[in-house]
Amino acid sequence: MNARIAGTGHYLPGPPISNDELIARHRLRVKPYFIRNCVGAETRHFAGPDQATSDLATAAAAQAIQASGVSGRDIRRIILATVSGDYPTPATACVVQRKLGLRGQAAIDLVGACSGFIQALDLGARCVATGEGPALVIGADVRSRQLDFTDLRTVFLYGDGAGAAVLTASENGNGIRHSILTADGAGAEAVYIPAGGSREPVTEAALQQRRHCITMPDGRRVADSARAGFRRLVERLVAETGVLASDVAFACLHQPNLYLVRQILDDIGIPESRTWINFPTCANTTSASVAIALSQAVAADRIHDGDWVWLGAVGAGFAGGIQLVRWGAA
Repeated sequence: MNARIAGTGHYLPGPPISNDELIARHRLRVKPYFIRNCVGAETRHFAGPDQATSDLATAAAAQAIQASGVSGRDIRRIILATVSGDYPTPATACVVQRKLGLRGQAAIDLVGACSGFIQALDLGARCVATGEGPALVIGADVRSRQLDFTDLRTVFLYGDGAGAAVLTASENGNGIRHSILTADGAGAEAVYIPAGGSREPVTEAALQQRRHCITMPDGRRVADSARAGFRRLVERLVAETGVLASDVAFACLHQPNLYLVRQILDDIGIPESRTWINFPTCANTTSASVAIALSQAVAADRIHDGDWVWLGAVGAGFAGGIQLVRWGAA
């Protein structure tokens, strides 16, 4: 696809919020060890009252632009994956463009939830491959504004954050070499927000019933779908590229909960020594999950020139995607 990841960045708002603090703040009838044993979360970050998704996205994007060495004025596409935009309309990518001091670039929002950043990378790489680059790709969410703090099925799972990458053209084979996206709409209501769209506007009754918040009726179904989805994606990627799990030096995956991530890694043959797990400190940052993990891994010098890298996610809508990347300079 001739598009390489030239720079990454991430942003986590405010100080970390511990399980004890979350329980005390919302008077939850649960013990900290339950959260730790159930999902593996220790802390998470929540945006401040004066912060919106565009603020987090802008901070991560500015880091990625600086790390890439690309001038912001040269960027041709801004693609933002989010399910918690500043407004229903316009696209939050337009707000990010303004905050970065840029004008004229296409600014596009993409609603892909957990697989949003992977979808945005796919779109950005195709733009670069057709000459519409460099591209700025961002995953950002403020899920804390969408949480029902009385719902013990979801309240511990989510955090806020943003991650970003700048894609530039490559002529030496480094970059995103293969990309696969999938979806199964049978899971469209497995993890969703019932009210706030055209099907069910937000009403006083909807607010009282908290239907404007994240709803996950059957967590086991979601987890089973994620595991099966990752296995299918990896099997297909290996079949189409010939690059085996044993060839992969590093993998950055979406992180829905600690124990599920470990199960998925075991399923696809990637040891924990060859990945980056941040769920215990960040929780599930949805559209930003893979982007933050990638940026943190790059900052920690865990990925090196010539490495084969997998980037993958499966989540809401039972949508998923995976990319094979040859890491390195253009």
